[in-house]
Amino acid sequence: MAVAKVSRIFVLFQFIMSRLLLSVIALCLWINVSAQNPKDTLFAQVGIGYLGSNAEFMPFLLEHNRWGIVAPEQPSFIEGEVRYGKSFSNKWFVQAGTYFRNDRINEYYATASYDFLDLTFGAKRTVIGGIESDLMMVNYGMGRNAAPAPMVEFSMNRYVDVPFTNGIVKFKARIGHRWLEENRYQSRALMHNKDLYVLFDFKKSIGWEISTGLVHVAQYGGTSPWGLEQPKDFSTFMDVFFGRGAGEGPGTAGENNGRGNHLGMHEIMFKKYIGDHELTLDYQSPFEDGGSMQYVSFKNFLLALNWKPSKKINWLNEVQVEYTQTLRQSGPGLPDATPNFPDEDANFGNEFGGRDDYHNNWLYRNGYTYKGLIMGNPLFLTHDWTMNFLAPYKAYDVSVSSNRIQAWVASVQGSISSKFSYRVQYVRSRHFGSYKGLYDGRFNWGGIQQDPNYEYPFWPSKTQHSSLASLSYFEPFGFKNVTFTTLFGYDFGELYENVGAELSLKYTLMNN
Repeated sequence: MAVAKVSRIFVLFQFIMSRLLLSVIALCLWINVSAQNPKDTLFAQVGIGYLGSNAEFMPFLLEHNRWGIVAPEQPSFIEGEVRYGKSFSNKWFVQAGTYFRNDRINEYYATASYDFLDLTFGAKRTVIGGIESDLMMVNYGMGRNAAPAPMVEFSMNRYVDVPFTNGIVKFKARIGHRWLEENRYQSRALMHNKDLYVLFDFKKSIGWEISTGLVHVAQYGGTSPWGLEQPKDFSTFMDVFFGRGAGEGPGTAGENNGRGNHLGMHEIMFKKYIGDHELTLDYQSPFEDGGSMQYVSFKNFLLALNWKPSKKINWLNEVQVEYTQTLRQSGPGLPDATPNFPDEDANFGNEFGGRDDYHNNWLYRNGYTYKGLIMGNPLFLTHDWTMNFLAPYKAYDVSVSSNRIQAWVASVQGSISSKFSYRVQYVRSRHFGSYKGLYDGRFNWGGIQQDPNYEYPFWPSKTQHSSLASLSYFEPFGFKNVTFTTLFGYDFGELYENVGAELSLKYTLMNN
């Protein structure tokens, strides 16, 4: 079947599915709530709002880490959200939901659950890895930055006991398949994801939980701008699943190590319960290929500490601090030997296998992004974003311009009273760009190696500060079921300075 025809069929399928879900869920508003099963749930909310900035682009946190809902070119917006859950027994549960903002249907999904198993169709907001908190910013699995991609996913919604371990050892896993957008370098590329986590539960005995997991993501398939189709049959999927090489063939240069664009992370998490307090320490080690898979690395990692205090502290619900650095990325050496750089002497004494170039790929040039936003670490800067404030410079045929960073994140949220809740987040990030930018090419030793005065936007490194403050006012002036929310963003530093805000008014039609 022709690629164009397949594309039209897929777009039509997306349109029909999203509208069908909207129609079905809207009917739920007519359900007599008193006749529902007590376990059934129904939530419906509509809202209006406006966002603006003193510049032609928004402050960083006003646009990023928000599930891709912000469209800066549409300052005024109307939004709506509906979710309905139906319980058929103690184990069977079905849920459907959708969210839209202006003409963008950001989320639409249906999930069938049996006990601890979920089967999901559609585009559902999904976090893979990291601390279970809305404050989580950095995540090398799948975070809250980009809009959810259409998917089918089979997952476990909780940890399950491993037999014969007396409930001490538990596990959970998932496997998913996603369809990426048409408007990218490899149009309609596919994405495979899977993860496996193991939990050691010592909560009852010493108040500790220790978990560890592996997340694997791979992009494959798709059609290049000149019509070259990458394979996507079952044999290709098995290569992708096991990380096998593609061998020789048209358009496969560089894929001998593993077909497609592979990435992921190892994660270790410690959770300690101290009375009514909960402390969580999360460690993530990202990788881009088999050579950079290290269970523990102190060169490229994330460390996050979360504190959920006792409910006796009424005004404070949660505090989180994160630190990440990705400067090394297997070192400055070329990824492989080339005719111009055949050995380690020509590689300036460095081992080959370096310059991992996080979230980028030579063949899948949009990298680990969906609709222009990074699906992993949102603090990496895309080329499109940096063009808002930097003079034109080379994109090097990839999407992420600065993936060598050091960053601190501090976040806090709580409730001043039953009427007011708040959230404050601050990011200090230091950007070193990328190895390919620094040396004028991933397989080159130009740039600063040849010219100490080489002009590169991130040489020397640039420090930037980003902040976001949110305040929600429930039932303002006595208006029932109404919430007024203000978001205020302010950025400053060596890259740019701007300020912006978003105001929204939401009305909850139903929440039970």
